[in-house]
Amino acid sequence: MSLVSLDRYAFINAKLRSRIGSMLETAQIEQLMKSQTLEELLHALRGTPYEPLLEIYDESGDVQRLEAWLFARNVALHQEVAKFMKGIHGEAVLAMTRKLEVENLKGVIRLWFSNTVKHQNIDYRFGYLYQDEIVSSVDWTQIVNASGYDGILEAVEGSPYASAVSSFSPEQVAQEGLFGLETALDRTWIGELHRVVAQLPPKDRSLIEQVLHRDADLKNIINLVRFGWMYQLPQDQLRTLMLEGSSLVETKEFEAYLETPPSARSPEKLVAKRFPDLSKLLRDSGKSTPEEQTRLVEWYLFSVRKQSFHAMLQGDPFNFGTILSYFFLEERQDAIIRILINGIHYGWESQEIREFVL
Repeated sequence: MSLVSLDRYAFINAKLRSRIGSMLETAQIEQLMKSQTLEELLHALRGTPYEPLLEIYDESGDVQRLEAWLFARNVALHQEVAKFMKGIHGEAVLAMTRKLEVENLKGVIRLWFSNTVKHQNIDYRFGYLYQDEIVSSVDWTQIVNASGYDGILEAVEGSPYASAVSSFSPEQVAQEGLFGLETALDRTWIGELHRVVAQLPPKDRSLIEQVLHRDADLKNIINLVRFGWMYQLPQDQLRTLMLEGSSLVETKEFEAYLETPPSARSPEKLVAKRFPDLSKLLRDSGKSTPEEQTRLVEWYLFSVRKQSFHAMLQGDPFNFGTILSYFFLEERQDAIIRILINGIHYGWESQEIREFVL
């Protein structure tokens, strides 16, 4: 590794580890979960990176504005890390940021769909969505105000998403809804990320590809359980949901799962070879409904990711591991704050909040 690379990683490693050290600790999260009101929760966040939420809520009393701030903060963190890096390494971070861009794009297209196809009032909702540039130049306002599907095509012209959007007709979207389009957009940002990662030096490329392949396996398992078992989609639709880079789709267990009648599909058999601990957990849990087993699968696979990223922090500091771990931990911390805000606001039981947080 060159001295330039060492200097780059020494700088970013020190900066991000400092931020990781200031993240909420388990004891703080336990204390936050004792909050009975949003005001109590937000006051307890003073002195943390989430302190601005208190001022926003005091000014507006609007929970959706809190969620909008959390999303904007996540975008800013990704963009800042990208600026720290140079050349292809910076491009790789921006490619990771496309996950957020696609999330926002799907949200804006949903508003257009609600307005144009379902004829619902969306005026108040657009203000909560992120409207600045994330990675590509996308005209968010044009999408929301488009009188037809062609307006969306124009708004994403020149971006990586143009091909995905153009592969669907206005009639198809109106009749079938947005599920297929959203799946195509997810596959687009993942494909872009793989393309950029392939240009990295071997050590960084190997590390990130391992993470991408593992995450693709985990996400595909969740989709197969949720959509293939809980919602009983046919095998041809399930295949379109599978993400690039997953070795799971090459296994006989995968093919057997798809070929089994939806009502008889077994998540336990699907994961038995790759994740025997999860298979045993499903068998021993006593949870019989699709909803319960789906949540159990999601919890287990999240724990696998968590252990992996924590292990990266203990490893070589002169690679992409710290950056990947930082993004994961920030995303998880934001998710906890979002769960607490919504749980308290909508009156969830404390045990229900705890299950989602922990």
